[in-house]
Order: sequence, then C-alpha cells, then structure tokens
Amino acid sequence: MRILKTVLVVVLFICGFSIIDLLANEISTELKSYSVIDSLNDLSRDYSFVDNIKALKYANEALEQALEVDYKRGQAFAFRNMSSVYSSQDSYAESVDYINRALNIFEEIQDEEGIANCYISLGHTFDRLGEDSLSYEYHKKAYDFFQKTDNLNRKGITAHNFARAQFQLSQLETSKSLFQKALILSEESNNPQLSSSCLSYLGEIEFGLGRLDEAEKLFERSRNIFNDLGSDAQKYATMSSFYHLAMIYKADGNQKRMIEMLEKAIQIIDDFGFPYFINEVYNELIDYYYEVGDLEKVKINTQQYAEILTNLNQENLKDRTNIALDLIQSRDLEKVYTEKIRTSEINEKIVEANARVIKVLIFTSFFLAIFLIVIIYQFFRNKKNSAAIRSIYENAGTALVLLSNDGEIIKWNKFSNKLFGDSSEKLAGKNFFKEFISKESTLKPSDIENSYLNEYEITTSDGKTKEISVSCSRTFVNGSPFYVLFILDASEFKRLQRLNDFYQIILEKSNEIAKIGTWEMSYSSFLNEEMPIISSQVMEILEIDEVLPENMKEIKWTNFFNSEESIQKLMVVFEDATSKNQAFDIELNLVSYKGNDIWIRFIGSVEFLSKTDIRLFGTVQDITEVKTGIKLIEENLSREQELNKLKSRFISMASHEFRTPLATITTSVELIQMNLAKLALPNPQILDKHTLSVLNQVDRLEKTLDGILMLEKTIQGKIETTISTIELESFLNEVVENINLPGDERKPILNIESDLSELNTDPNLLHHIMENVISNSLKYSKGKESPIINVFQDMDNISIEIQDFGIGIPESDKSGMFNSFYRAKNTAGIKGTGLGLSIVKEFATLINVDIEIDSTEGEGTKVTLTLPLDLDTNRAN
Repeated sequence: MRILKTVLVVVLFICGFSIIDLLANEISTELKSYSVIDSLNDLSRDYSFVDNIKALKYANEALEQALEVDYKRGQAFAFRNMSSVYSSQDSYAESVDYINRALNIFEEIQDEEGIANCYISLGHTFDRLGEDSLSYEYHKKAYDFFQKTDNLNRKGITAHNFARAQFQLSQLETSKSLFQKALILSEESNNPQLSSSCLSYLGEIEFGLGRLDEAEKLFERSRNIFNDLGSDAQKYATMSSFYHLAMIYKADGNQKRMIEMLEKAIQIIDDFGFPYFINEVYNELIDYYYEVGDLEKVKINTQQYAEILTNLNQENLKDRTNIALDLIQSRDLEKVYTEKIRTSEINEKIVEANARVIKVLIFTSFFLAIFLIVIIYQFFRNKKNSAAIRSIYENAGTALVLLSNDGEIIKWNKFSNKLFGDSSEKLAGKNFFKEFISKESTLKPSDIENSYLNEYEITTSDGKTKEISVSCSRTFVNGSPFYVLFILDASEFKRLQRLNDFYQIILEKSNEIAKIGTWEMSYSSFLNEEMPIISSQVMEILEIDEVLPENMKEIKWTNFFNSEESIQKLMVVFEDATSKNQAFDIELNLVSYKGNDIWIRFIGSVEFLSKTDIRLFGTVQDITEVKTGIKLIEENLSREQELNKLKSRFISMASHEFRTPLATITTSVELIQMNLAKLALPNPQILDKHTLSVLNQVDRLEKTLDGILMLEKTIQGKIETTISTIELESFLNEVVENINLPGDERKPILNIESDLSELNTDPNLLHHIMENVISNSLKYSKGKESPIINVFQDMDNISIEIQDFGIGIPESDKSGMFNSFYRAKNTAGIKGTGLGLSIVKEFATLINVDIEIDSTEGEGTKVTLTLPLDLDTNRAN
C-alpha cells in the first residue's frame, strides 16, 4: 500500500512538473514575442519622421504579431505609429481614427505612458493642420507627463516638441529656454539627431532676432552634427542650417561662403533627396547669378531646379502609392497562410509532446483528465485563430483574389464582390485575365508575380469600366501553389491624377492669364532709384520686354511715375513698411516704357537681413483693364442715377400737371350734370350716361397716377413703416366689409383658425396689401362662387390664404406677375392698370411678408401671405 502511494506521488510530481514546464515554455515564448513587437514598434516610431515606408513596414509587422499573441500594448503602439504615417501623408481623418484606436486600448489597459505618446502624435497632426493652439495643448500634456519620468530620451523629445509648438506661436523666449533644455537632454541621452534639430531651431530664433553671430555658431554646430549622421538623419535641421548659414554670409557680404553653403545644400539635396528649403536655396542661387550676369549658370540652375522638383514629385507619388498599398494591405495573405501552415506544424508538435506525456502517465486517470483539458483548450484556441484568419480575409479593406497556377478563379473576398460586381461563386473556374482584362489575354499569375505594381483597365460583370492596380504573391498549401492578387481600385486615383495634371497646366498659365509677376530689391537700391529685379511678366506689364539687358541699367524706377506726387506716395509706403515691418498693398497709376497709361496692383513685404540690409519683395499685377472697367461702370452708374433722378422728377411733375386738368374736367362735368338737371330735356339719360363715363375715366386715370406715385415712392425708399399692434380678427373683418366692387354683391368667406388675438405690423401697408389681393380675387372670378379667406397659425408665423375660383393665371404669364404695368393675356375686358401686384410686392417686402401665388388657368388662384409673429426679430435676420 505504501509502495502504491509512493508511486502515485511520483506520478503526480512528474505530471505537475511536465505541466509547469509546458506553461513556462509558453510564457517564455510570449515574452520573447512581446520583446520583438516592442522592438518593431520602436523602429517604426524612429523612422516616422525620416522614412514613411520603413515606418509603415515595421508598424504592420508589429501589429500582425501583436494580434497573434493578443498583446494589447503592442497593438496600441502599432496603431499609434500608423497614425503618424497617415498624418505625414496629410490623411488626417485616418490618422485621428488610428490614434483613437490606440488611445482606447491604452485607456483600457491603463497605460499612462502610452496615452502620453498618443498626445505627441496628436500634437504633430494638429501642427500639420495649422492648428497651433491645439498642437501646443497636446505637446504640453506629453511634456508634463514625461518630465516626471526617468526616460531621458522622451524627456528631450517632448521638450523639443513643446518648444517647437511655442515657436509656432511666436513665444520665442520660452521656446528658446525649452530648446536649450531639450539640447542638454539630447546630449545626455546620446541622441545626435535631436541635438541637431534643437540647434537648428535655436539658430532660427537668433536669426529672426537679428543676432547673426550667435545664429552662425548654432547652425555650424548643427551642420557638424549632420556629418556624423546617416542618410536617415533629421532632414529639416540639416537644410535649415545650410540655408541660414548662406543667408548669414550673404548679410555679411561674404558671397563666396554664401555660394559654398548653397552649393553644399544642393549637393545634399541631390545625394539624399531632401525636400526641405529647395525653393529658397535655388531662388537664392538663380537670383545671385542673374544679378552678376552669369546667364549660363542661371539657365543650368533653373534646369536643375525643374528636374529636382519633377523627380521629387515622382518619388512622392511613388511613395504615396506604396504607402497607400501597404496601408490597405494591413494583412499580407501570404503571411496569413504561411502562419496557418506554421500553426498546423505547431499543433502536430503539441500532439507529439502530449503523446509522450500520455505514455508516461498512461496509468493515472488524473493525468488523463489534465490531458483532456489541454486538448479541449487547444481545440478552442485553434478554432478561434481560424475564425480570426477568416474574418481578416473576408473583411480586408481591399480586393483579395485567389487564383490557380493557370489563372483560374478559386475564391475572392467580400470587397471583391463590390469591385467586380459579382460573387466569386458564379465565376469560379473561369480565367481571371480573360474574364476581366481581355478575352484574348494570355497573362498568367506568374507573369506579374515579380512586378511590383501592374495597372490594367477592366470591365466588371455589371458593365462598368474601372482602372485597377495589381500586385501578386505566390504561396503554397499542402505543397500546391496558388496565387493571391492584391487589387486596388485606382479609378478615382487616376481621375484625380488626370485632374491634377490639368490643374498643373492651368497653374502654369495662371500668372500669364492674371498678368502677375514678381519683383525684389534692397532698400538702398530703392533710394538710389535703381530698377528692382523683375520677372519677365513684370517686364511685359511695363513694356520693357524688348529692351536689351545692357540698357536695363539706364532705366530708373522713377521713370514710370507720371508725377512727383506719385513718387512721394510710394516713398511714404516703403518708409512705413520698413519702420513698422509690415506688408503693403497699393494701386498705382504708372506710365509704361512706351508711354502708355497703365494701372498696377503693387504688393510687397519686408525682410531684415541685417541692421543695414533690408530686402523688399512682392508681386505686381496689371489691373489696367479692371480699372478701365470700373471707370466705365462708375460712368454708367452715374448716368443711371441721373436718369433715375430725371424719371422721378418727371413722374412728380407729370402727376402734378395731370391732376390740375383732371380736377378741372371733374368740376366741369359735375357743373354740366347740375345744369342738365335744371333743364327739362326729353331724353336726359343719354347725356347722363356720357357724363358718368367721363367721370369714371377720370377716376380711373387718377387711380393710375396714384399707383405710379406710390410705386415710385416705394422704389425710392420714401415709404416709411409704422409698426403698431392690431387686433387681427377685427382688422380682417373690416378689410372684407369695406371691399365693394360695382355690380358684384359677393363677399369673401372668412375662416380664422388661430387663437392669436394681436399682431405687430404696419396696419396701413397690410391693409393696402389685403385690399388689393381680395379685390383681385373678386374682380377675376366674377360669376363664380365667393372667394375663401383662410387664416391659420404655426409656431412662428400667421398665414392668410385668399382662394378664388376664377380665370386663373396662364403658365406663360406667371413670371411677370409682379412687374409694373404687366397684365395676363386672359384679362382682356377686365379693368386694371397692372400696378397692383407690383405695389403689393414692394409693401410686403417693407413689412417682411412673404407672398406665394399658386394658380391654374381656368380653375382659380390661391395667394398665400405669410406674416412673422415677431416682426422685429425677422427683420433683423
């Protein structure tokens, strides 16, 4: 019995030791994986400012491995690094999306250092967006956190970033102090790249303050550090040093050293492809050689400048394409399937190991239970991994197509359904290249396997034409080869590329079309009346483009001014600009070299190269045609105003002159009627009829004159509004009761569906509007049923609908309803002047009433008046 217990204890000991050994191996493997992931993330972070492609490559590898072992911190740092790449490529929405993913994970695992690192990324993103205040806020948060830690490198980096944020906000003293602190920390942590950047920014601060000796020392230190760095070193700091050193030597009059620095900068641009300060460096060189008259070197440098810009644009486009593909292909299928095979091999080894353990513990039911638990655990873990692989494949954000060795379609993912307009089940077994590219295509997957990027135009199953970019990868499953196509829908990209090419051509022609050129001069040469350095476009504007170069020195800028007063005006502008260090923008009337009168817009800025050397530069735009057009418009406007005055005077005079004879006619007719009444004539009705007709026509003419005068006063702004409170129901009843049309006994039917008792408005103008509209509803519906007036209220307005069932308005006449003296073609035989609605429209505008007319010829007309409940608020809006 004792022997049996001893055997049992030994067996249990062996069993426990085996389990512990297995767990220890697993933990050790996981820790090694974590270390590799952290190293990949560190590499990605270090490359994020110098090589986006490398940074993205390491971030993708880190993310893939972190997802495999469920390492949260590794995943978060990978997302953060991807965010940095997106931000540097100006894809800010995606950048913020990835940084949010990282923040969520860091907050979940309560990793404050990770959160602080995310603040650094957000600071850089907002800096690129030009949101300097937000950039300052996030860099300060990161700085405050890392200053409490022992990490010298992160202390130095966050101090540098916070200093740069203050530099962007022109807080130069605090910025300078922080850059000095960051410099000390960079030297303690042996980070020469950070040291170089700090020295460069300190140099720019001293340079901006005019302390050129101090700036020179700092830029020289930064330049010397660059000599010890590799090609992946800080780029901005290097080019800043060479360019600013050149400007310092230029200010000191040391042109030899200036050219030496500029030539060295160009050599670095050529060797390393640095994009910083290219424009400044080449502009200085070209201007220098142009000034000394070396036109051959001007030509050579101009050609080099154009070639470098072209190459940089091409490299930029290539890098962006590579980055776009890498970002979309965040999961490399070849790795996924290789991992699947590797997982299968690991499982086989686990089974072998477990088999050995079973042999050892075959006599114990205890180990059998443990073994079953391990098997069950591994089963569910493998199942979970398989589901994850399938999910990654199906939900990938790009088209993934699996082909056989001959190019036959095996399967594709969900994204491909959208791209090709059909499911892979319907096309399985068909040749991909014949189906989508060309029926005569002889392409095979192996033909494009070694080519990085292949572009084709395809026709999808639903008949659409698309442009795609394809890369191909081969892998093996169970010894059989198959191919994975990574397909990007490049239709929109190509369209934008063509559009960009078009806009590039437009941009190149824009200065010529807009007649804009550039100029530059020193303040001393301005005082000496020397001509500035001007572009060919300015030479055309001043009409000196045909002057020989040797004769240009004889021309002074004062030659183009037509008076001493104009010269003094420009002198005052330049003196203000240099004394206050501010830009200027003026319009000048000049005389061209050929004696023609011209107008220019003269825009400029000031740059202090030293205490005695001041640079003035800017643009010149020919605005002669604009000025001529403005003058013509002003003359036409003046004539129009004079005509309006004459029209108003004529209307007033004509109205007065008409009213006197009309009054006389009215009086005379009334006297005739009185005398006729005294005479006992046999047929007085005939004379009464004629005298009444005369009075009616006089009344009609007076109403027309009243309408013309009222319309004219409204247009001239002579009608004043008087806002008061009216009782709505009694007001509407009064309007309806007082409307009487001769020979028409009908009255409109008034329905009020509102609890509102009072309304603020101008009662006189509203009365005129209502009277006119209601009169029209009766006049143009004679012999039909009575018009209906409906009044109802919503939250902000009172609406009054006047509905008649008369002749309506023809469709062709609706556009002119509010025009003066305009009448519809179906109103023949109905009295009217055509002024009513035009006056109504003007009055309605004065009291903020909206008018809507809905009419159908032969069926009737509905006029809707919408009155604001709060008149003052609506008028303000």
